[in-house]
Amino acid sequence: MRAATLVALLMLSTAISGCLNVSEEGCDGDECFPLEPSALSDLLSSPDAFDVLVLAGKNDRLRIETTTTYENQGQFGEVRWNVAKNDSSQLNSIAIRVTIGTTTTDNEVIQGQSTTNIRIGGSWYEGRDEVPEYSDPFIDLAQHATQQSDGFLPPFAFDTSALADLEWSISGDPTSTQQIATANNDTHTIIIELMGTPPMITGIETYSGDDNTFVLRVTTGDSVSIELQEGLPRIPVEYSIDSQPIQVDDTTVWYGEVPEGMSTEIDPSQLEFHGIVTEDGESSSVAMMTVNQQSSNVTLDDGTWWEFNWLDFPMPGYFSPGDLYQIKTNSTGELHVAIFDTWAQQWTSGPLLE
Repeated sequence: MRAATLVALLMLSTAISGCLNVSEEGCDGDECFPLEPSALSDLLSSPDAFDVLVLAGKNDRLRIETTTTYENQGQFGEVRWNVAKNDSSQLNSIAIRVTIGTTTTDNEVIQGQSTTNIRIGGSWYEGRDEVPEYSDPFIDLAQHATQQSDGFLPPFAFDTSALADLEWSISGDPTSTQQIATANNDTHTIIIELMGTPPMITGIETYSGDDNTFVLRVTTGDSVSIELQEGLPRIPVEYSIDSQPIQVDDTTVWYGEVPEGMSTEIDPSQLEFHGIVTEDGESSSVAMMTVNQQSSNVTLDDGTWWEFNWLDFPMPGYFSPGDLYQIKTNSTGELHVAIFDTWAQQWTSGPLLE
């Protein structure tokens, strides 16, 4: 319904404002305003008609938003991506909201400096990165897409050449330089927004009835704003020991590696490994090692012991991706290991997490 309404409004605006449809006499190619359908087809056929990496290279400030919705057998789903960068302030932002039925998750991370902001739902928190390294998020996402073609990534790659041969109806507003092109194929209504001189694609919409929609928006220049907030509640490091232990004779062993997905480096003196025992429903920490100690063996009054080991491997001096840990104990019963973040004064996981 929205697609039909939008197309109707576009046609109505064309009828009312006849001057918007009048091309300049003697114009050629993308000099015409609005574009001739043949010129638009030529533009859409170009390999870089809509290339996010080209946009990222040309614009210090860039934001791309996409919304994909579907409805299948009464089940509604929506995925929204909002990715932005500001090269001058060395900040980038990645937000994603996923709705399936009545359940929604909505998160955002702003990073690039030693202080980071993290949004979970409607609440903002302060994070930290001991080795801040600004990067262009659009380049990072493109690299991830190449390495993990089946990963959950924003749908920024759009092949406009597949639309080049459609029959386009084009209207424009000379004051704003906005042009709107509409067309239909066998399955979809397609709407393309162009801005500027020469025209640049700043919006793509596709509609398949009321069941499936895709909307993409591009924003550049001063309209792109990314700001860090101060004085927010602190959030702990985004890594927790969730691996299941193995049994080696009478010893319980946890081991693992800090994954590449952890994007920040942390001062290891701010983190603690804890051995936790639960008895009669009550959990308590019985042994602990501050991570920067790297190795420790704690013997309890009952003769049981806990051994902690941390191997600081790829980036010495920081708790970072690639680091290894091993925790062992001869204790029995209901056992857990967990990390306590002293900077945030919170557990990252485990039975003592409040």
